Formats: sequence, C-alpha cells, structure tokens
Amino acid sequence: MQKSKKQLILAISSLGIGNLTSATFSFCLGVYVLQKTSSSMLFSMLLLVRPLSNLLLSSLIGFCVDKYDHKKICMIAQATSVVAVILFIALFRAQLSLSERLLIIVASSIVLTVCDTFQSTSYKASTNSMVAAEHRQKLVAYEQLTDAGAVILAPILGGLLAGAVAISNIALLELAGESVVLLAIALLDFRLISVDVEAISDSWLLSIKNGRYLMELLLFAVIANFALSGLEVSLPIAMMKELGIPANLYGLADSFCAGGMLLVSLLLGSFKMPKNYLLTTGRIGIILAGDFIILALACLCPNKLLATGIFSICMLVVGACLAAVNLPYAMYVRTKVPVNLQGRVGATTSSVVALLSPLGYALFGLVLGQIKPVWCLMMCAIIIFADGLHLLLSTSRVNSSI
Repeated sequence: MQKSKKQLILAISSLGIGNLTSATFSFCLGVYVLQKTSSSMLFSMLLLVRPLSNLLLSSLIGFCVDKYDHKKICMIAQATSVVAVILFIALFRAQLSLSERLLIIVASSIVLTVCDTFQSTSYKASTNSMVAAEHRQKLVAYEQLTDAGAVILAPILGGLLAGAVAISNIALLELAGESVVLLAIALLDFRLISVDVEAISDSWLLSIKNGRYLMELLLFAVIANFALSGLEVSLPIAMMKELGIPANLYGLADSFCAGGMLLVSLLLGSFKMPKNYLLTTGRIGIILAGDFIILALACLCPNKLLATGIFSICMLVVGACLAAVNLPYAMYVRTKVPVNLQGRVGATTSSVVALLSPLGYALFGLVLGQIKPVWCLMMCAIIIFADGLHLLLSTSRVNSSI
C-alpha cells in the first residue's frame, strides 16, 4: 500500500511537470509562428497536428501497446521525445531560413505528439497494475487536475516567455520537463499490482455482449464534444461582438472553465465514485444542458459586467461537468477493459471522441453566420440534453444486461 502511494505521488508530480512544460512550449511555438508569418492558416495547421496524428496512428499505437511491454514502450517513446527536443534546439541555433524553421516546428510537433500518445496510452493501460485499487480513482482525478493546471498556467508562463526569450531557450524548459518524465518512468514499477486478467475479461465480455457499456459512454462523449465545439465558437462572438465586452473580460470568463476542472478534479480525488457510471454521466449531461440554457440567456443581458459574471459562473460549471464526466469514463476504460485490449480501446476511443470537434467548429462557424449566438447555444443545449436523457433512459437496460 505504501509503495502504491509513492507511485501515485511520483506519477502525478512528474505528469504535472511534463504537462506544464509541454503546454508552455506548444503555446510559444504557436506564438512564434504567428509572429513570424502572421498566417492564421499556418497557426491552425499547427493546432491540427495532434488530432490528425492521433487519428491516423491510433490503430498502430493501440496494437503496439497491447502487444509489447508497457514500460519499454513508455521509455522508448519518452527517450525519443528527449532526443527530438535536443535536435530541435541544435537546429534552431543554426543559421536557417524561416521556411526551414517552420518545417522543423511541424516535424518536431508531429514527433512529440506521436511519442506522447505512445507514452500516455501505455501509461494509462497500466493503471490497474501500477497502483492499488483504492488509489486508481485518485490517479485519474489528479491527472485531470494536472491537465487543468497546465491549461491555466501554460498561457501565463508562455506569455511571459514568448518574444522575450529565444524559442531555442524556451525549448530547454521543454527538455527539462521531458527529462523529468523519463526519469519518473524509469523509477515507476509498472507491475506493482498483480492483475487478474481473466476476471476482467469475463466482465468485459458480458458488457460487450449484453449491455454495450463502453459504447454508451463513448457515444455520449462524442456528441457532447460536438456540442462543446459550438460553445467554443459562440462564446467569443457573443461576448465580444454581440455584447461589446472587452477581450480581457472574455479571457477571464473563459479561464473559469479550467478553474472548474481544477476544482472538481481535486474534489473527486477525495470522494468515492458512484458505481453506476451511466446514471452519473447522464445526470451530469442534464446539468450541463441547463447550464447552456443559462449561457444562452446571458447573451440577452444588457449589462456587460453582469453578463460577464454570468458567463464566468456558467463556464465554471462547464469545466466542473467536464471533469465529472471524464472521470467515470476514464475509470471504466482503465479498470474494466482487459489488459490485452487497453491499448487499442484507449487509443481508438481518444481519437474517436475528438473526431467531431473539427466538424463542429466548421458547422457552428457556418451557422453563426446566419443566426445569433443565443440560438446556437440553445441548439447545443438541446443536443446535450438529448444526449444525457438517452443515457438515463438506457441505464436500466444496460445495467440489467451486465
């Protein structure tokens, strides 16, 4: 038990450092591209590197994780990341043209993304054997905590560094973070806990045959992610264009989402998660739909400060709901799916969940050219409400078949 707790602390602390340095480096790369080219197209291409790479390589990554030793995959992937950052620093300090540097940025982003996906998929597939059962929920919850923390802190740190410090020197920070994660992986025992593969496999087969438990959770996540893309497009238009709220207040309201994720992730690490994941997720979906309705109504508020306050509170609820939904989904995938399927299920579901986001951005961007944000947010609320209601109605049927 004591060793499991030490592993939990080591994993979360190294993950926090790695997430923060990687997010800061990515932010600075984006700023560098915008400053040097003033091209929004190149900037958007850089943003698409991660989802496209994950989508194209999800099958290969999942197969490798299921077939080979998890710790070896993590070590190789992380060591490759360290080498990639070293090469980036060396090349960027050479006398190169802007086009050559842009190619290096894209190539480095692809390599780091692929390595990160290999490493994270292997790491997540080892949840059952890395920590004791009573520490697994804490591990997943605190992972979300570090993700939310990086979302909040990376733009602040990146904003201080970008422009003031050479990009090759900022890469030294990324190198330090990647090296810390590599050391942590070397120290972690990926086989601390003996896992009963057969027992897990039996419950998984029952779920697939009779209840499609994971399918229901995955369907909810895909549809909710699509609706959330509508929020990302609508919020800046509603606040800055429709209501004339300053950009700094918009940024403040938007940051409350990460704050909600941070707060709930911290709380979930201390509370016992309900066993009925479908029922819990469905209820959270209904709450999220109600929050979207309030967001829509806030678009009609004539007072800028009051509207900003309402948007901020609603975004806090959005972040809280996202963290609360992600935990049961992650817990189910990482503790109920058999070890020999963890890689393929984890890699595939991650890419599938993100699949509709680009479509959502394009569709809602087109819709907002014809209707006001208030109606777009109402559409999103209806979508999420139907998504959550479907999960609630299917709960009894799914659970009775397990």
